[in-house]
Amino acid sequence: MPLSDEVPEWKALRDALRDLVARAGGRAAAVVDASGSLFCTWPVEASVLPLAARFLERELTEPRCLALRRGGRLRAAHPAAPGEDSYLATSFGGIYVLVLWFDGPFEPDFQKARLQRELPRIEALTAALPPPDGPQAGEGAAKQRA
Repeated sequence: MPLSDEVPEWKALRDALRDLVARAGGRAAAVVDASGSLFCTWPVEASVLPLAARFLERELTEPRCLALRRGGRLRAAHPAAPGEDSYLATSFGGIYVLVLWFDGPFEPDFQKARLQRELPRIEALTAALPPPDGPQAGEGAAKQRA
């Protein structure tokens, strides 16, 4: 089943991202993974896709995504001028990254503290997501590892 409002866990994650964007005075937020998959965004619209693509190209290049997959951490603060991508990102759960975009420069230390307060909730909601292709989607991979 594709992730949508019909999946309560996905809706809860989307709502948590919406709340984070509102409290931070941000533009958008997303959860991505080290392979470049986009799990959830707020707002849920096409305008977030180019932001996510540029973030992945800039921050999750081959050496960094490999390091992340091997247990490394990703923390990025890019408080750019208006017209450029301005974002804050932190990894969690081994392979996931929470990204928060702004319309212009932001106070990195203040927003990092906000992100750290919200991270446990977003991490728990991300971990609770069912596989996007249904409950048995991971069985083949699990059997291959066994």
